[in-house]
Amino acid sequence: TMGVAAADDATFGDRGLDSLFEKHGGRVEVVLARLATNGHAVGEGTAYDAIWALRFCLSNESDDDAVSNAEETLVWRAANRQILDAAASGQKLAKFAALENLVITDYHGFTKSGSPLFVVRAGISNPGALMDEYSFHDVVEFLMYRKELGFLLCDKITRGTNTLTKLVTINDLNHVSLVSGTDSRFSKVLGAVSKISEAVYPQLLDRAVLINVPYVFSTMWSLVKGFLSKKTVGKVSVCAVSDTRSGDIGKCPFAKFLDLETVPSFLGGNCRCAGGCLCGVSNEQTTMVGVTNAEGFTSAYVAARGSHTVWRDCSAGDVVVCRVAVDDGKGIAIGVSVAPTPAKDAPQKIPTTLVKKFKHKPRIGGARWEHTLTVPINGTLVLELSNEGSLLTGKQVQYKVDVVRRGT
Repeated sequence: TMGVAAADDATFGDRGLDSLFEKHGGRVEVVLARLATNGHAVGEGTAYDAIWALRFCLSNESDDDAVSNAEETLVWRAANRQILDAAASGQKLAKFAALENLVITDYHGFTKSGSPLFVVRAGISNPGALMDEYSFHDVVEFLMYRKELGFLLCDKITRGTNTLTKLVTINDLNHVSLVSGTDSRFSKVLGAVSKISEAVYPQLLDRAVLINVPYVFSTMWSLVKGFLSKKTVGKVSVCAVSDTRSGDIGKCPFAKFLDLETVPSFLGGNCRCAGGCLCGVSNEQTTMVGVTNAEGFTSAYVAARGSHTVWRDCSAGDVVVCRVAVDDGKGIAIGVSVAPTPAKDAPQKIPTTLVKKFKHKPRIGGARWEHTLTVPINGTLVLELSNEGSLLTGKQVQYKVDVVRRGT
C-alpha cells in the first residue's frame, strides 16, 4: 500500500511483509546473527525478532550501520526500561500526568490504509510553561514514552495485517503565535527527540503533515527545523489549507489518504469525542492551555483590553460549577454561555447565555466567584473572562470548571 510515503522511501508502493522479507530477508538474518554473537537476546521468541530487525535494514544501507543502530537501540531500551515497560502494559505514569496537560497530543484516527495518526495541537499546547516547570531530561523522557506508544501501536498493526505500518503525524498549527509557538528550549527538546528516534525507531515516521499553517510559518519553521534531523525534515509536508475548522480539509492533498470518520473535527474530520478528542480538551478550544495547581485551578494572564475563553464539553442536564479568582481589588468581567454542538456542514447556532456578563471585583480578602448551573443542551460550555475595560493593566486570574453531576 503506497499510503503517504515519499517517493524515495524504501517501502514506497510495497509494504507487504512477505515481499519485504523476500528482498531483505538475507540482511535481516545477518543483522540478527551479529547481534546474537555480540551477546544480545534477539531473534524468534523475543521482542527483537525479524520484523523488528527489518526496520533497521530498511533504514540503513549497510549491515554495519544497521547493527550499530540496533545495538544502540538495545542499550537505550535497557536504560529506559521503566517507561518502556509502562508503555507496554498500558500504564499511565504519575510523573507524566501534569506534562500531558500542557502538551495536547495523542494517537487519534487512521489513514484509509490503517496507519495510526499522531495528532499535535501545537496552537493550544503550552511549551513555555512546560519548560518552566520541567527539566530538559524530563520532557525528552516524556516524549520518548509517547513515541514508544506509537511504535507499539504500529508494531501490533504490522503483525496483525502482515503489512509494515508507520505513523503519520498531523501537526495542527491553528492559533500558533510567533511568540508562544517557538520556545527555544522546547525546540531543543524536539531536536533531541528527533535524533534519538531516528536511531531507535527506524521506519516509524511515514510523513509529518503541517496543517492550518499561519502567515508567520516561514519564520517559525526556520527556527525549528535547524534542530531536527535531515531525515525528519525531508518527511515534512505542508497542507495548503488555512483553517480546517471552517474550511474544507479536501484542499489538503493528504486528505484523500485519511479516514475522516476517525479524524477530529478541529482538523475537518467527523469525530467529536465526548469531552474532546485529545487530552480532555474540547475540540472547540482555541486558546493555549494553562498550568493547573493542586486545587485544580488553572492560571491565565488576561492582557489589558483582552479576554480569555475557557471551553468545556457538556451534555444536557450536566451540573457544572464555575469558579474564578482574581487578585484582590482587581476586576474581571465574567460571562457564561453554552454553544450547541455544531452539525457537519450546518450553520453555527447562536450560543445560549447562562450567566449574563458582569464585573466581578472582590474586596481585599474577598471570596472567589462561584456559580452552579445546569446545562440545558448538548454542546460546549464557554466561560469568558474579559479585561476589555482595562486600558493599561493586565490581570492574573485562576479558574476552574467542574462537571459535578452528569445529566441522565
